Amino acid sequence: MASIHSLQDLYDQLLLIPITRWHVGGAALAYAVFKLVQQMIIDPYYSPLRELPGPDNVGNILWGHLPQVIDAEGGFMNDEWFAKYGPTFQYRGLFMSRRIATIDPRAISHIVNRSYDFPKPAFIQFSLGRIFGRGILSVDGDDHRRQRKIMNPCFGPAQIRDLMPVFYRKAYELRDIWVDKMGDVGTVLNTHLWLTRTTLDVVGLAGFDYDFDSLQRGETNELVRALMELFSPTSTWVNENPGIGGSLSLILSAGRALGFTTGLLSANSRSHFRANMASDLKDSERMKDSERMKDSERMKDSEVIDQITTMIIAGHETTSTTVAWLLYELSKAENIHMQEKLREELLSVKTDEPTMDELNALPYLDAIIREHLRLNPVVVSTARCADKDDVVPLSIPFVDRNGVEHTEFRMPKEEPVFLPILYMNRDKSIWGEDALEFRPERWLIGDTHLRSGEIPGVFAGVMTFIGGPRACIGYRMALMEMKVLTFVLLRSISFELSDPNLKIERRTTAVVRPVVKKEDGSYETTMPLHLKHIRDRD
Repeated sequence: MASIHSLQDLYDQLLLIPITRWHVGGAALAYAVFKLVQQMIIDPYYSPLRELPGPDNVGNILWGHLPQVIDAEGGFMNDEWFAKYGPTFQYRGLFMSRRIATIDPRAISHIVNRSYDFPKPAFIQFSLGRIFGRGILSVDGDDHRRQRKIMNPCFGPAQIRDLMPVFYRKAYELRDIWVDKMGDVGTVLNTHLWLTRTTLDVVGLAGFDYDFDSLQRGETNELVRALMELFSPTSTWVNENPGIGGSLSLILSAGRALGFTTGLLSANSRSHFRANMASDLKDSERMKDSERMKDSERMKDSEVIDQITTMIIAGHETTSTTVAWLLYELSKAENIHMQEKLREELLSVKTDEPTMDELNALPYLDAIIREHLRLNPVVVSTARCADKDDVVPLSIPFVDRNGVEHTEFRMPKEEPVFLPILYMNRDKSIWGEDALEFRPERWLIGDTHLRSGEIPGVFAGVMTFIGGPRACIGYRMALMEMKVLTFVLLRSISFELSDPNLKIERRTTAVVRPVVKKEDGSYETTMPLHLKHIRDRD
């Protein structure tokens, strides 16, 4: 083992150690003893978080309030708590440890815009490291600054414009497959599966010139199979151990995808990815001469692999799942008129491949995408922790148990604060009483939600792509891919619910996937919709 000179070296070495259930059990037991002593003896008298409102009981001695959290829609938070305790409160996590949740705009801005003072909690960094390696999604601090500086030029508007032919190529390939399967009378298809294949093909070609060809070949590629299984709720562990057990299963199974990424992607693909970065860096005003970069500013070979892994796993799953939920939203009986209105706008375009600027100039398409990303984010929460004791300001004061009003709360070092994206995007105090409704018109009639400007999201005043230094680096690519898929598919195909009585559940692993519960009690990831030719609609 390499010598260890810092905590970062220790973290790097821990990532190389295979996790077994004995390791997990031993660590959990030691952590449990420590936390129980802390929470039962020390915490009631000294924790500054005791001032915050929240449930009076501590929940389960082992799980705290996590069962209620996991059972909530989207697998994160119970909206009754926000109604009862306000936008900022504390609840209990594993071994009764205190956790903070907030949707207060000023608190969110304070935390998100100072991302390097509020890194991801250690347990999340470790979990993401197991899934993605040391890519941009899992690293923090100076490593994240360096990686972000190198990769930012790859995701600018000009670079996304160059990718439009790839988006259209795969979108039309998907459309042709669906039209062929529809026959003369239409058919029911698992749209999520096919969209996942499409976005996987796109990210392979766009990122590193690797063709998974999963639209034609399905899951014959080992890496494709591993990726399809990675976030699936159909695995035994996820079904039998929801929540923490499912997360552990996700971490353990991610090693397969990580290994396949390293083994199956050729040296040419890695070189292509590196060449793309070098080309974009040369065009960047900040780095006109990439040859003059210090060694400390370059990416190691292992980091290149980890960026590829991150792009493959995170880049395709979020987009495909978002589009699947959008087609579902437009297939509801009460929203069919929106689908038809959108189709009318799309059919008014005289070219089959409008430019990025032409797509962005379509007002109803833009409103549909914005409203869907607001109401139905597929990543429902994120978490941060303070790297030192801090005071977090609030725009909405809270009253403690003694009746004293507070306009801030003290946040101890390393204490996790959870930012529920789903509930920020649905906050009635920002979006109005119709915040829970899918209403694209809110984006067309002018700014009737002025308080959305208080939310530090990188896009449209919503937190779907987060904000600040850790905002989603690929959000422009995701937006254009969504718009291209919507444009191509809705011009030729109409979508309806396959069975109005079929319950499509939202089940969270890394993203909120659509699932159906089968007769044997297991879950299947699927979004069955009825597809028909436009001319066949009654």
